[in-house]
Amino acid sequence: MELKRQKPIVESYHFDMRDPNIEVETKIHAGFAPFPAPDENYPKENSILAARLQFQVVFPEFMIRGAIGQVNHFINRQVTKQEDLTKEEANELVAPLFDMLQRLTYEVTEIVMDQPGINLNFNQENE
Repeated sequence: MELKRQKPIVESYHFDMRDPNIEVETKIHAGFAPFPAPDENYPKENSILAARLQFQVVFPEFMIRGAIGQVNHFINRQVTKQEDLTKEEANELVAPLFDMLQRLTYEVTEIVMDQPGINLNFNQENE
């Protein structure tokens, strides 16, 4: 799979203190959406697919939530929906989004708690 990626975009990232008496769940959703060609000169054999990671990760005293996205250009391949991807290809597309989430969370929790940050550990086989 030949791919050209645009920079990931952090659409939102929230760190919120939470009331431990209110039940909230960790939720992580990775999705894909086709993008139209930017102009009539875009190569017909290529396609554009956006990857988006929406997350809510709950800890005992706080939670993080938000969304991170990235536009991906497939070279010499038509991809118009998630079903056009293998599981391995889908994991490869969202890997930079999980990396960004891990980096943000480590840095923010390090600053907020004034101690080493929290390392998130996402196992791609469970995604």
